[in-house]
This record gives sequence, C-alpha cells and structure tokens, in this order.
Amino acid sequence: MALSVVLVALPLPTAAGRGERAWILLARTACLTSAGIYVWLIGPHTWLLVAGVTVAAAAGALAPRIGAIAPLAVLMVGITGSGASPAVPGLEQLAGGLWTSSLLLPRWGRPRADPPAPAAVPAPPRRRHAARLAVLVGAVSSLLTLGGRLGGDMHWLVTSVLLTTQPTPEATRTKGVKRVLGNTVGGIATALILITQPRPTAVAATVALAGAAAYCWRPANYFYWTLAAPLLLLLLGDYDQPVPWYAAAVRVGLNILGGALALTAARWLWPTHPRRTAPPAESGTRPP
Repeated sequence: MALSVVLVALPLPTAAGRGERAWILLARTACLTSAGIYVWLIGPHTWLLVAGVTVAAAAGALAPRIGAIAPLAVLMVGITGSGASPAVPGLEQLAGGLWTSSLLLPRWGRPRADPPAPAAVPAPPRRRHAARLAVLVGAVSSLLTLGGRLGGDMHWLVTSVLLTTQPTPEATRTKGVKRVLGNTVGGIATALILITQPRPTAVAATVALAGAAAYCWRPANYFYWTLAAPLLLLLLGDYDQPVPWYAAAVRVGLNILGGALALTAARWLWPTHPRRTAPPAESGTRPP
C-alpha cells in the first residue's frame, strides 16, 4: 500500500484543474490496481512480468499523463511480491491509490508562479519514443531474467532506463545528469543510514521525512527529487526484509549504467530531435 502511495502521489501538473487532477489520479490508481491483479495472475512466471513491463512502458510513453508510472507499477509490484497471494487481488493497490487521491485532489495552497507547460510531443515522435522505450526495456529485462537477476538488486537498472529515457537525446541527457548526481549523493546518505540497521519505526520515520522533502521540492527541480528518492525507494522497494548498506552503491552504479543505455538508445535508435525554427529575417531582407 505504501508503494501505491508513492507512485500515485507523484507531482501533478501545476496548472491542472480539478477535473484533470482527478483524471490523472484515477488513471494512476487504475495502473496500480491493474498491476496488482496482473502480478497475481502470472504468479512466479518472470517472463510474463517482463512482457507486462515492456507493454506498460510503451503504453505509458503514448500517454504522457501516465508516463513511467504504468511500467513502474508492474515492475515494483512484481518485485516486492505484493499481490502474490492476496485475499482480493489488487485491493491494497486500489485502497492506497484512492486514499492518496482523496488527499491530493484538493489543491493545498497556490503556486507562486505557474511555469509554462511543456510543449506537447507530436504523434510520430511519440510513437518512436514508445517503440524505442519498449525495445530498450524489453532487452534489459530479458537479459536480467536470463541471468536470474530481475528479482534482485538489478531491477534498479530497469527503473533507471524507464525514468531516464525521454523523447529526445537532449532531454535524456539533461535528466540523466540530474539522476546521476542526485542519486550519488542520496545513495551515500542511504548507505550511511542502512549501516545502522534501522528498526521498522526508524524506517517509517525516514520514509516520511524523505517523502515530504521529495514531493515538496520536485516541482521546483527534478534534481531535488533525485536527492531524496534513494532514501524513499530503497527502503520501500525491499520493505519486507533488511537492505544491506551496499545496496545503495549498487543502485548508484545501475543508475549510471541505465542513463548511459538510455542516452545511447535516444541517439541511435530512431532518434527524435527538437524542431528548430529559422530566426526572423532582418528588416528589409528576405530569408534565403
């Protein structure tokens, strides 16, 4: 349920009205609930989990308002084992999503300034991005499954690819740099906490503080999110068992590798470059 809260509570568009906010929150809740049911249906069959993550990655790329939440829901629910033997499949994800949606639907406070909305990606580049992401996620997930590592620490490689890959090489590079720097610093802080072998109450307090910082600062700059995310996601991703300190170092390394793979794919696998417009002609002259 805590994992559902983390994914549904990701920052909403600043300028979104109540109707759009409700639609996005319910769509995220539907993704989590569907992931819980799907994981229950496929049971221990890891290859079906790979297929689900790959299809969800392509679907999320075609629906920007959902984005990476769809594949992350399938991957993280499958990895944590949530929904493996529930009384009602998908119920805990539905409960977490609806509870979070009820808290986030009202706008608590007004932003000081509304940043300009990002330009919508045209349909052809969006389809290329969806195909590129599906190929990359499918290939990485398949290789990890062949090595029997998708269910271990290596699943953070898939997460890094999902969160770093953007429609253009420029956007992928920008996000990749922020993720590498932020996750390195945040990973060091997480490792220091994990060395102390914190008790469940300390884990809950750390998750609460890290979550508050991550969601508060995320609208200002994605870099702030990457600082707090390791504390939040490492402690929740393997919530049913203690996580060794070196898991933070492993995550940093996988984040760097995932960023490199994402940038390589964005540049060489059906690349999409932003459209450039010619500068206005000077007075009295015609453009060539």
